[in-house]
Amino acid sequence: MMTVGLEERDVYEDLDPHDTYFFKIGGHGLVCFHGRNYSIKKRLSAEQTSTMISDTSFYRISTNCYVNLFKISEIRDNMLLFRDEIHGIKTITVPRRNLEQIRRLLPHNRDAQIDPIHRVG
Repeated sequence: MMTVGLEERDVYEDLDPHDTYFFKIGGHGLVCFHGRNYSIKKRLSAEQTSTMISDTSFYRISTNCYVNLFKISEIRDNMLLFRDEIHGIKTITVPRRNLEQIRRLLPHNRDAQIDPIHRVG
């Protein structure tokens, strides 16, 4: 059990936004990162937040929520699925108007824009 605590602490200290599935920006610089087995809140500077939201790896799906295009494993109906063999599936609902653009931007499979239900990677 002590090892688990240390692993979680390392994830928090060594958090790489590119390892997260999506993040949400809150008030006062608070950003909540959602990954395969964690949700971590960190306070970031305006410059750090600006750098993240301008990164082409992330796509804005709502006013304050950005998804990591490289971590999407499947699109089903209006949900993005992030699959991990050990921890299972994490999902997030996306407005339909964004789905077509996300399909075009997916780095793994350009045929995804034609198929409404597809598998990437």
